Amino acid sequence: MSARSRRARRRSRGSRAWLVALVVVIVVASVAWLVHHRSNASGGSAQATPTSVNVTFPEGLRREQIASILAAKTHLSASRYLALTASGGEGEVLSGQKAPRSLEGFLFPATYPIYPTTTVSEVINAQLTAYRNYTATVNYRYAESKNLSPYDVLIIASMVEREVAVPSERALVAGVIYNRLRLGMTLGIDSTVQYALGYWKTNLTASDLQIDSPYNTRRFYGLPPGPICNPGLASIEAAANPAHVPYLYYVARSDGSDGHYFATTLPQFNVDVAKSDANLARGG
Repeated sequence: MSARSRRARRRSRGSRAWLVALVVVIVVASVAWLVHHRSNASGGSAQATPTSVNVTFPEGLRREQIASILAAKTHLSASRYLALTASGGEGEVLSGQKAPRSLEGFLFPATYPIYPTTTVSEVINAQLTAYRNYTATVNYRYAESKNLSPYDVLIIASMVEREVAVPSERALVAGVIYNRLRLGMTLGIDSTVQYALGYWKTNLTASDLQIDSPYNTRRFYGLPPGPICNPGLASIEAAANPAHVPYLYYVARSDGSDGHYFATTLPQFNVDVAKSDANLARGG
């Protein structure tokens, strides 16, 4: 390689180095300007977006269970949640009843982001907003033709939510409730007794079934005073538009399927109960 070529190569390399250095200076200056600009816009320091925790409230929980989940997974107070969802004017407005009601039933089950700055009131407002939004398209015409209000539908939906594990049975159980209401029969739903006791339990005793509470649908006629849990949209839709079936009774199969036997007559129901007991004895 000639000396001229070497000098040309050095000049070329020098030019490129100078260009790279200029680009680096421009980039650094631009970044510094952006940081300074954002710092000034945010009051003197760059602000990071607070991280959130997604908290899921499944269908079928009562207020106390929701409060426990909230307290276990976030910085929020369970007692504060229970106090703000207890009987009050907002429950009266939502239920359409003349006496104050708790927000049981309206605390929509879903997943909610909870930030470090989130308050209990904001969580409750988010649940109520979700309830209004999700139920806005529910057709209540059939229920209203049976003299049932949207709040009555919510009460029925809460019973359906607690009684049913197989989705296809939601409308069937709702149909049984409608039929028994129409005939003036007690509903005889054990989950309402569990609500009256204050907690869920698998096996109810004879004394449990005699509890003196308007939520005891074994003893008292008609719907209980309010929802027994916070149901999801599928149960609300089923309660508003039940299956048109002749069934008046149902009992758990106890065969591992989570389903029920449905019957129109008491003798058939007694047969189904015997089958359920037999399945249970076999370890169902």
